[in-house]
Amino acid sequence: MNDLIQIIFLSIIQGITEFLPISSSAHLIFIPKLFKWEYQGILFDVSMHFGSLLAIIYYYIKYNSEFINLDSTKNYIGFKKIIIGSIPVLFFGFFFHDYIANNLRSIEIIGISTIFVAILLIIVEFFKEDSKNINNISNLDIFIIGLLQATSLIPGTSRSAVIILGALMLGYNKKSAIIITLILSVPVILIAMLYEIYSINYFSINSNLIFKTFISIIISFLVSYIVIKYFISYINKIGFYPFMIYRLILGTILLYFFI
Repeated sequence: MNDLIQIIFLSIIQGITEFLPISSSAHLIFIPKLFKWEYQGILFDVSMHFGSLLAIIYYYIKYNSEFINLDSTKNYIGFKKIIIGSIPVLFFGFFFHDYIANNLRSIEIIGISTIFVAILLIIVEFFKEDSKNINNISNLDIFIIGLLQATSLIPGTSRSAVIILGALMLGYNKKSAIIITLILSVPVILIAMLYEIYSINYFSINSNLIFKTFISIIISFLVSYIVIKYFISYINKIGFYPFMIYRLILGTILLYFFI
């Protein structure tokens, strides 16, 4: 059922889940199965991710964030560190994309990875040191975080969750972990979009499809922006435990009712 209601609903889900540590890919896989919807199509995948990408860019332009600096000689996250942190996921994504798409998109895999990562994050947050902030990030640290980001290619792990996991393990505070997640999301989302654009059948595009695509971009952008803004603002107060509890419940439900 590839209608407007489905597109709106999935765009909202994309906006909510892309930057929270609860796995957007897991939700975009099991929710259509839950409602027995047909696959929404590559064009809408691109538009939803594009909306989220625009939200990150707008957030940094609006708040003139100090956390990303084009001068890589300073100890912020410059282009050099962004590239170092992105290489692992792009490498494994390039060589294992088809295998992952054909073999790891099952509800069982999603359920297991959802629970497993939640348990790891609960343990790490409990024992974390909180001694570093993003201004102290090194090339080695960003590469280690990038290696963990590569595991997010497995549906259900969540790119945000594994980056946060890596940052906390290395001693970074919660806010820095979130900022690292947002910054490293830009090249990943951009490359994923370009790959999906390459796969689009442009002969199937019509005015109705363009309208739905535009709606999808707008909704994903607005919801993603709200999530980014308030997640960063309140993460020190709420912590990650509520999201991990949600993951544990979600993973259990998926394994119990859908396999």
